[in-house]
Amino acid sequence: MGLLGLLNLLGQVETTPLETGDHNFIYLVLHANTVVQLTLLLLFMFSIVSWAIIGSKHRQLKKAKEGSVKFYQSFWQAKNLEQFISRGGFRKNPAFNIFKTGVDTLRENMEPENAIIVEKEIRRAAEDEIEQMEYGVPFLATTGSAAPFIGLFGTVWGILNAFWKIGRTGTSSLAIVGPHIAEALIATAIGLAAAIPAVIFYNIFINKIRLISKDLDNFTDDLVGRINREYYKSA
Repeated sequence: MGLLGLLNLLGQVETTPLETGDHNFIYLVLHANTVVQLTLLLLFMFSIVSWAIIGSKHRQLKKAKEGSVKFYQSFWQAKNLEQFISRGGFRKNPAFNIFKTGVDTLRENMEPENAIIVEKEIRRAAEDEIEQMEYGVPFLATTGSAAPFIGLFGTVWGILNAFWKIGRTGTSSLAIVGPHIAEALIATAIGLAAAIPAVIFYNIFINKIRLISKDLDNFTDDLVGRINREYYKSA
């Protein structure tokens, strides 16, 4: 259908008023085409999972940042590792988990030739902590990139269904095709509603994880250097 044909079709559309009381959002969703309903259900699932990740990741990163900062301060205030260990009372956080792994490995490998083993375990612990912080975040990127296209698929299908209705009934009345156009546009709207928060928080979390990871990498290097100076070089 060319542009002129489409304009002629739109010109023939009857402006029959819709019964707005019957065609609200819930009505349109419940009476939408099966394919559109499945599309909306998929988008709702994407949105629910995304918000669950956003909530849990916000708490996790906030706790990790605050706990690690306090741990770093105590770590550098101690004259040596023995004094730091004797203080105790540490709260669980990524930096403490790395430190605990290093101390536990150190106690089992006090010989100077085992220094490389301790270093490897410390760096492996740091990688595990970073991986744990990153867990779930890629799903937000997937939602941000896929949800608009899923919504667009539902929109296209709904519009096709509207044109099928026009062909079957032989009328282009808005009372007939209007609800199908509306349910099609709802799919796009929900797709964007799921994608926009996911993209925003994905960028926020990636930036926070990058900063926390940088601090953890620096702490890992400092911890390895301090262990080598205090335990292995003097052996």
